[in-house]
Amino acid sequence: MKKERFWLVVSFFTAVIIYAWVSSALLGGESPLSIRQLNRLFASLGFWFFFLQFVLSSRLKLIESGFGLNRMIHAHRLLGRLALIFLLLHPLLLFMHEGLFSAGTPFRIAGLTVLLMLMLTAFVASFHKKLKLSYELWLNIHKVNYILFPVALIHIFGNALPGSLLYYIWLILTLLFALLLVEKIIREIKIRKNLYEVVKVQQESKDIWSLYFKGKQLAYQPGQFMYLRLLRNGKLSSAHPFTISSSPTWEMLTVTPKELGDFTATIKDTKVGDLALIDAPYGIFSFLNYDCDRLAFIAGGIGITPFMSMLRYIYDERIEKQVTIIWGNKDEEALCFQEELDKMAREMENIKVVYVMSAQESWRGEKGRIGGKVIDKYVPELARCHFFVCGPPMLSLAIMKTLREKGVPGRRIHHELFEF
Repeated sequence: MKKERFWLVVSFFTAVIIYAWVSSALLGGESPLSIRQLNRLFASLGFWFFFLQFVLSSRLKLIESGFGLNRMIHAHRLLGRLALIFLLLHPLLLFMHEGLFSAGTPFRIAGLTVLLMLMLTAFVASFHKKLKLSYELWLNIHKVNYILFPVALIHIFGNALPGSLLYYIWLILTLLFALLLVEKIIREIKIRKNLYEVVKVQQESKDIWSLYFKGKQLAYQPGQFMYLRLLRNGKLSSAHPFTISSSPTWEMLTVTPKELGDFTATIKDTKVGDLALIDAPYGIFSFLNYDCDRLAFIAGGIGITPFMSMLRYIYDERIEKQVTIIWGNKDEEALCFQEELDKMAREMENIKVVYVMSAQESWRGEKGRIGGKVIDKYVPELARCHFFVCGPPMLSLAIMKTLREKGVPGRRIHHELFEF
């Protein structure tokens, strides 16, 4: 489903909920703008946007294949904030209508429980970096929402009017939520039936490692990513997203993480023979999705991994597109794949590799940060290029801003941000 269709569906059902709310208020002989009726509206919209959180986080191919990771995360955050705002307004208006109200009924206790846990989830999502929470704890707190939704249903049906349009809308959402759970269970069963084995652990630089997996052949586009769980010493890790760094032409799958967090710091401890659960492929960050003959890949640090997948595919298939890869790092010690990249550039005239060092004065090539001057020097025909940008968020956003200032249309700028 394309992102435009997704938002059209969201808007349509939002309009249906508003229509059902207006109809219910008028049938009851009450103004829709009364505090009591506005309270019902905000509760309904908050519940609807809360449900959409599960749709966006369930990895449904129907939706994800037209969205891409960046837009999925953006939509998830936007709708999550809307859900929290409306659900916070709900008890506020209830207080304005009733004054001091009792929270002792089972239905209100259920609603209050959901609201408090959603506030905790939102707080963790907003401040997990400052709190220095582990990815596993962050993920598990979010998983609690799968328990909260049935609790929210208790609150909803305890206050809904049987036979009303809103009542049937809640029944439909309940059914869809159950189907999402069934789909997740079926997918998990399939993943566990197709285990992958680690056949090689290779150090690429001082803090970058590649894992090679052998198992069922996977059809994917160069530049896509996977969710990886490692089974080591009898313990299964949480699912972590990693770009696939191998080419679809290879028999083995590879990922190439950098030691940036609790989990990635343990990648080097992985042993040959360890097992892996792989859920893939995901993402739309691939040049194969666009009709273009000139490509400019701009990477920062470990953001090189999706481009390695694309370049390996271009090299193996001898694709004749003009490709320029500009890769920024602090110094030579941070480089990996240099020998392989140089070989590609020597053997294929249509591949140009540019290294940029920001903190190494002795470097003989380009120095500083990737900016407009470097782009102009190595990508002279901006109007004919499709730009792919991947790296740390601040670097990626700065490069995309530079490209827009140079007149590159948004439809020719594609990016993937390494941040959740």
